[in-house]
Amino acid sequence: MPTQTSPSIQSASIQPVQPTQPPSHSQYLVKRDDDNIQATLSLYQNWASVCNNDNNNQVAVAISIDPKMQQLWQTVTQTVNCGHGTVKTVTRTITATATATTSGTNPTNTPTCDQQCWSDYLWHTYGYGISVAQALTGIVCMMIGIYFMVFGFRFFRPTLGFTGFVFFAVMTWIGLTNNEPASGYPNTDLLYVCVSAGMGLVGAGLGVFFFVISIYMVGGLGGFYFAVWILSWKASLIITVKVAQICFIIGVGLVTAILLYLLETYILIMSTAFIGAYLVLFGLDFFAHTGMLNAWLLIFDANPNHFNSYMIQRPVLVMLSFVAVLFLMSVGWQYYWNVMRHKRSFGVPKKAKVVENE
Repeated sequence: MPTQTSPSIQSASIQPVQPTQPPSHSQYLVKRDDDNIQATLSLYQNWASVCNNDNNNQVAVAISIDPKMQQLWQTVTQTVNCGHGTVKTVTRTITATATATTSGTNPTNTPTCDQQCWSDYLWHTYGYGISVAQALTGIVCMMIGIYFMVFGFRFFRPTLGFTGFVFFAVMTWIGLTNNEPASGYPNTDLLYVCVSAGMGLVGAGLGVFFFVISIYMVGGLGGFYFAVWILSWKASLIITVKVAQICFIIGVGLVTAILLYLLETYILIMSTAFIGAYLVLFGLDFFAHTGMLNAWLLIFDANPNHFNSYMIQRPVLVMLSFVAVLFLMSVGWQYYWNVMRHKRSFGVPKKAKVVENE
C-alpha cells in the first residue's frame, strides 16, 4: 500500500491535476482533541500548498498541544514529502490560524472541514489521480477478495496460500511504514509494492505447506479484518487508545481462530466471506478515494513522521455498509453451494468421503 512519501530529496516540480472532488454535504471529524485535529488538517493544507508550487509564505496552522506538532512548526525551513518521488524544501512564515473550526450550527459541536480542507485531506491520503502502485494494489486486493468470497471454502490449498499471502503482505507493509524515514524510501512506491508482494509470496508458500497451522490463520485473518471494520465505524475509531486497539484486534483474531477449531465449517465460511468482502471494498477505495483507507492508516501507522487522521462521512459509511452486504451474500452462496448442495468439507476431497461411507 503506497503512502505519501518519496524516494529522494529533490525539488522536482509537480504538474498538479484536479483532485478528487469533495462531497457537497458536511464532513464531521473527531480526533483525540480538537486542537490536534485542527493542527493536522492545517498541516495537510500547508503540505498541499507547498507541493503544488504555492509561493505564499503565510501558512495557516493551528496551535496544538501535541509536542511533536509544535516542534515541527517552530522550524523556519521545512522539508515537505510530496510523494511520488518529490521532496521540497521551503522557508515559510507561520501564523496561528486554524482552518478547521467548530461550527455553531453543528449540534454535536464537533469540528467541521470545508471543501478545500477535504480536498487536501484526500490529497494527503491518495495524492492526485490514481498512481500505478495504487491501481495495482487495488486490483490485487479486489481479485483476492473475489476469490475468497466465491471460492474460499471450495478450494483448500489455494485458500491457505492466499491467506498466507495477505497476512505476510500486510505485516510487511506495517513494518515498512512504521520504519520509514522522514525523507521516504528510495523508489517508495516500487519498494512498498515489491517488498510486500515478495514477502506475501513467502507467506503463501508457508501457508500451503504448513496447512495444519495455516488453516487456523484463516479464522484469525477473518477476525483481524472484522475487528478493523468494527473500529472504523467512528471518526478517530471506536477505540482511541492505540494499545487497546491492538489488543482488541489480536483478541478478536484469537477468538475466531479458536472458534474455527470448534465450528470449523461455519467459521471458515464466515471468515473467507468477510476477508473477501473487506478486501474488495478496500481495493475499490484506491480508485474511489472515499477516505476509508485512513482508518487503516490511523490504526497501523504509528510512524512519528506521519500525521494521520480519520474523517467519517457518507461515502465511508457506504463503503463500510457494503462490506456487510457482500459478506452476507458470500456466506449465503458458499453455504448453499458447498454445504447444502454438494456436502463438502473444507480440505476433504469428495471421493475420499464416498470411500469412507462405503
